Amino acid sequence: MQDQKLIEKVETLISEVLNIDKLPSNASQKNISEWDSIAYLSVIARLEEKFKIKINQKNINNFGSIKSIIKELKILIKNKK
Repeated sequence: MQDQKLIEKVETLISEVLNIDKLPSNASQKNISEWDSIAYLSVIARLEEKFKIKINQKNINNFGSIKSIIKELKILIKNKK
């Protein structure tokens, strides 16, 4: 999957979960008040569903920003093949 497509899919998914129209590219739990612990878990569940991956205990704490999500997804998608 191309990086730009992956970024767009992740941004759309997070926007839907958080009910925010447009996210900044640097969106994270630290700068988006709606991205609380419940939203975090919802993002994780939706990512697993959309990308058909399994997020485990080892990497679950690495999904607190768009940048870190993209990084982790690239690894998980690559390892899935």
